[in-house]
Order: sequence, then C-alpha cells, then structure tokens
Amino acid sequence: MNVFIPKEIVSEKLGVSLATINNWIKTKVIPSPDIQNNYSQTAFENIVEIIQNNQYRLNSRANRTLQNKKTICYLGIEDKNRKQLLYNLVNDFEQSNLSVDDGVLSVAFSMLLSNKIIDGNWQCNKDSMFDIFLSDWIDKSSNPTKIKTFFSNYKIKNLDDDILGAFYQSIQSISQKSNLGSYYTPSGLLNGIKIPKDKTILDPCCGSGSILLNIIKKEHDPSKIFARDIDELAIKICFINLVLFFNNKNIEPNISKQDLTENNNTDLFLKQNNNNFDYIVTNPPWGSKFSIRQKENFYKLYPELATSETFSICLYNATKMLNKNGELYFFLPHSFLNVSTHKNIRQYIFNENNEISIKLLGNAFKGVVSESILLHLKNNSSNKNILIQNKNANMYEIAIQSIGSPDYIVSANSKTKDSMIINKIYNAEHITLKNNTVFVLGIVTGNNKKHLLEKKTKNTEPIFRGKDINKYVFLEPKYYLEFKPDLYQQVASEKYYRKEKIVYRFISDKIICALDKENFLLLNSANLFITNDYPMETIVAFFNSDIYTFIYRKLFHSKKLLKSHLQTLPLPVLSIDDHKHIYNLYNETFSNKDKNISLFQYQIDKIICDTFLISKKEFEYIKVEVNGNS
Repeated sequence: MNVFIPKEIVSEKLGVSLATINNWIKTKVIPSPDIQNNYSQTAFENIVEIIQNNQYRLNSRANRTLQNKKTICYLGIEDKNRKQLLYNLVNDFEQSNLSVDDGVLSVAFSMLLSNKIIDGNWQCNKDSMFDIFLSDWIDKSSNPTKIKTFFSNYKIKNLDDDILGAFYQSIQSISQKSNLGSYYTPSGLLNGIKIPKDKTILDPCCGSGSILLNIIKKEHDPSKIFARDIDELAIKICFINLVLFFNNKNIEPNISKQDLTENNNTDLFLKQNNNNFDYIVTNPPWGSKFSIRQKENFYKLYPELATSETFSICLYNATKMLNKNGELYFFLPHSFLNVSTHKNIRQYIFNENNEISIKLLGNAFKGVVSESILLHLKNNSSNKNILIQNKNANMYEIAIQSIGSPDYIVSANSKTKDSMIINKIYNAEHITLKNNTVFVLGIVTGNNKKHLLEKKTKNTEPIFRGKDINKYVFLEPKYYLEFKPDLYQQVASEKYYRKEKIVYRFISDKIICALDKENFLLLNSANLFITNDYPMETIVAFFNSDIYTFIYRKLFHSKKLLKSHLQTLPLPVLSIDDHKHIYNLYNETFSNKDKNISLFQYQIDKIICDTFLISKKEFEYIKVEVNGNS
C-alpha cells in the first residue's frame, strides 16, 4: 500500500511554515508533490535529507529551528569558576552517550550528594514525596548505576543559581529552545517583584524554576508554591532546585505538568490543586512553533481572542486564576502593546477591573531580537490610568480612556506631552490609507547571490533595496536583475512595479519614502503602495516629515514599517488648492538639478503644523524627540 504525506506534515517535520515549503517548491529547492499536495514516503524522506544537509538553509536566521548547534547557556551565572564548572559538566556529558534526561538526572544526583540532601547510601524513603520522585526517576532511567556515578567526582555547591537548569539548556539544541519559545529570564528583571511569605504563588510556565528562585525567600511556605510547565524534565529540575533552595528534601511544593494554553493538569507531585492564586509570575513562551492543526484548535478554544499566539492565551487564562486583589506579572514582547494581532487580548485586559502598570525593558533577553515589557496587573483594583516606567526609570501615565477601538494600541513610549500632541493631530479631520490602497512587498529572489549582479548587463535593470532609498530620492543602484518572476521565491504582479508608486524602507525607525515615476524593481527590504484617494506627492511630502516619524515612533515603537502602521497614519483633509500648492512645490523642487530639499521640507512642515494646529514650541519638541539635540 502506497503511503502519501501531505505538504503540511513536511512543514511540521522541518519546522518551517507552509509558505516556506511552497516557496521552496517554486524555486526548485525541493521537488513538487507527487500527487496533488502529497508526497510519497520516499520523496518525503529525500526532502528531509536535502534540507537537513543544506548548511546554508540550516544556519540561516529564518530557519533557526533546524539548527542542532549547542551553546553554553549560563542563565545569569557570572562567576568565572562557576562558568568553568558548567563548561566541564557539558563537555563530559557530550562524551558520555547519556540521553539528555539521564544527563540531567546524573548532575542532579551529584548536586544532591554534594549538598548532603542525600548520602552515598541513599535509599528511597516511602514517607518522603521527594524520595519517591527521585527513586522513580532513577528506576526509569536506562543505566541507574552509571547515572549515580558518572558525575560523582564533581562537588557542586548549591548557590541558588540554577546551574542544573543551565546545564539542561546548554545540552539542548537551539532548535529545541526555539520550538518551545523558551529563553532565560535575567534575575535583574525580577528585582522589583516582592512576594509575601504567607501568599500563594504560581509560575505557570516555570521551566527549571529560575524565576521562583529569584522571588521567593527561605522563609516562604513551600506548600504555597505552585509550579507548572509543559516540559516534564524542566519541572523535575524545578522540584530539585526548590529542595536545594530550602535545603530540605521533605518540602512539598505543588508541581505539575500543565499546558497553560489548554489549562489542564497532569499531576506529577501535586499536593493540592489550587486554581486561584495571590501571585502569578511568569515568562510565557513567545512565538512557539505549532502545527496548523494546533493553531486551528486555539482559534476554536479561544474565539474571543482570535489568535494562536501562546503568550496571549497564557495571559488570558492566568487572569482567570487570580484571587481577589491578586497580582500578576507577565514578561511579554513589546509588540503586545501595539500590534493589531493582539488587540483582542488588550481589549480584554483594559475592560477588566485591573490596576495596570507596564515596565519597558528594551532588549532584555539574550537571543531574542524583540524588545520586551513587564506587565503588572492587580485584580479588583480599578485605575483610570496605566502607569508606565521606561528604560531610564522615568514614570508617566496614560489614560485608559485614550486607548480605544479598533486596535486598542498602547503608546507606551509616549509621555503625557507626546499623547497631547498626537491626540491633537488625530482630532483634526483626516482620512487614512485603510481603504483603496494597494500595498505590495518587494521581491524575494530566494538566492540573491545567484540572481543579483553588481554590474549592469544588456538584459538587466536596477533593483533597489531599502538602503538605496533616501527621503524623496533613490540612490545609485548597487545591484541589477534580469527580471524572471517565475524563478523567485516571492514576487508580486509585475504591473505594480511598473506603475507610479510610493516606495519605502521596510527596516527603519524613521519613515523614509520616495515617489517612483520610473517603474523601478524593488528588493524585499523596500516595499511599495499605490493609492488614488490622496495625491501621492502630498503623501510623500507628509510622510517624510519628522512629524510623521514622531507619530510612528510614539504609537508603534517599531523598527519595521508595517502596512498596518501606514494604514493608521492620519492624512488631513485638504482643499484642492492646498494639494495643488504642494504638488507645485514638489515639482519645482525635484525638477531642479540643485534640489533644495531642506527648504521644501521646511515649507511642508509649516503646512502640516498649520493644518494640525501644532505650535512652534511643539514642533521644536518633535524635532528633538526624533533627531536628538543635534
């Protein structure tokens, strides 16, 4: 009987999206399906071998989920000797032929002996939850004798630094951590979180327990500590870490295997199944990799959220587990505040009776490009304002009533003065590019080395990258392309490239755009849009103003200029004469060899200020915010 495997299964096996699989088929990286969208078993195995042996694709940032490279993960360990100890443990493990599970157990056994939690003659004590747990773990291992002795020459003093979790992270591959969305929370980010010793505390995505180690005290009642995670080995480490922390193998914390996105428990060593807590503190997974079926299930389970993003679902479920007057601390990506994908969870949070504060953390997590925040909610404690603390520890407030539909964007980087200026702009009569505007992405060749040439030939034409675009103008092209759309990984209909259009840098913390009247081709770091609702000369003139970069930065705090950002920017309703005046200014400036762009921008800025009633003092403030004091 012939077995056929759908494309979806191929994408899940390789840890890439279905769109990537389709692009690989289009660019002939992998063969087309044998029957409709299905591969034979032989073809499937060949594809897996092709991709896993293709070092270029395995090592690219986009396909990091396929990497098997291991790196030492210190989890905040700074002492030189401690780092050397961890390195030696990992190096010995690599030579041991132990599984990851057995390696962790062997190091754990050595730590327990080193700190006299157990002795060399240890035997299971049926009255101790920990002894039963440890005995069961050893009994299920592949080689109990080797596990008990392999790291016996090490004396691993307990410093409450989660060296066991660091060992576990270090012997995992990058792909395992990426698929789980698991990355270490630096201890310095937890300094402001104080948990009274008589209160219940839950970390529902605890990993090896490093957050708990940094926020509980030795005086805390272990029975009031709850730890949950989907990674069974991680929560075993968490239990051992807590035993070491309290220096007592007879403690009985409540630890269970649980997927917070489904809110179901599998008891491992759970004393009491508490569903309401005084404090919930966690760093949930960000961007975990799920199959298409899992994502569809999330949409069915949480139609009110309309998302498959893990942290949104975890936050939603966690809020329902707080006691009256309970407090919640969640580490989240900054995009939680302003990306439309998360608007439903934001609306839910703001409509609940919560006191809300947000701490801006910047790039706080090693290995994570996204900036991050710490969200703090206090249940049953109404407040009309959201308290913001920025990276410089400056405090300011945002009125909750200023955050509204359709997207419930939180402009956390906007101080009170910023919000007043932005509100003044949006209160003026305006339109947006939401309707009747075509947004188009630049070309993704799939292999720039093959397709891009540094010298022009008879059959090639210029292709412009984002960095080849300055305000209003295109720089000299660095690359040329023979346009063959069928060969590229991603390409829009040619008609859009061959029209008059506005081209903008995609990767930028400023709005930088130019009007293209020469039908240029664009690489994927440059995107375009075309609209008939508003003169494109006016749009380019306005968008290149510091005023619009000010709006972009304060509302979205992004280094990627997205379609959703551009669709939100306000374009004032102007008279025909006003548009004609701007059109004439534009043509006079850019038809001249010696373009005086500074004078042109000065005239445009004056029009914008007059239209939006921005004072001279406010405009000077905007320029300093955008460009600094230079």
